[in-house]
Parts: sequence; C-alpha cells; structure tokens
Amino acid sequence: MKISDVLTPEMARCDLTGSSKKKVLENLAELIAEQMGADGDQADALFQGMIARERLGSTGIGEGVAIPHCRVSGLKRICGCLIKLDRSIEFDALDDKPVDLIFALVVPEEQNDEHLETLARVAAVLQQDSARERLRACSSSRQLFDTAIQIERAS
Repeated sequence: MKISDVLTPEMARCDLTGSSKKKVLENLAELIAEQMGADGDQADALFQGMIARERLGSTGIGEGVAIPHCRVSGLKRICGCLIKLDRSIEFDALDDKPVDLIFALVVPEEQNDEHLETLARVAAVLQQDSARERLRACSSSRQLFDTAIQIERAS
C-alpha cells in the first residue's frame, strides 16, 4: 500500500506545536479522530492505542522521524497523518535524536499484511535524506502533502 493510498491533504499538517511526545500523540489522535468523523471517545482510544504501542518500544526510527501507529477496531481502511512539528521534541528515538517529522498510521485490527506493507513503505521513504530535507523545507500543510506524494512517486 502506498502513502498516497492512506494520506489525504486534510491529514497533513505543517508546523504543529508540540511540547512533548505525549502531547503530540494526544494532538495526533484528536486530529485523526476529527478527520475520520469520530467522537472524543474514539480520539481517546486512538491516543491510548498509540501510548500502548510506544510502551512496547519507541516508534522514533531515527534522523528526526517517528512513525507512531496502532490498530483500531471498526475502522474500514488504513489512515495516515503526516505532521511537521514547529520544533523538535524528545521521542526516545533509536538514535536518541529529537523528532520533528511524524507519520502516524491508524490501522483496522484485521489488516495485518497491509499494515506491515504500509509501515515499511513509509519508513523507506522517510529514511531518505533528501526526502526528510524536502519535507522539512515545507511551509504549508498543502505543500507538505504534495511533497510527500511527489517523493513517493519518485521513489
């Protein structure tokens, strides 16, 4: 599954404020729930799912990138959310570097293969130095979305 299959313009946000890992995950859960038309209970369930996943090990993959993800019952398709923070935050990343690019994935419970394929695709794109540089240079949410899609098409 490609990034363009899971990411919409509404799910790309540039220069979001985030003071901590927990606050960023909470804001991500609220944004995703809002865009999915879900209520506050669903946002809390998403947040709890992401926190539970982080307890298993940080989703900070290095070079300032994190890919938090969780499974959700009742979801029909995989949803992605790409954010560029206004400043880097501690995320317990594998390389101990702070994170400023986050691609969250919310996955239906039963879509294990698609989940792993999408996660691998996102990680492969975000591990490219040039991709990270281009995403960090974005100054609007629309530009962030368009750049992510262009990067994927060129990969």
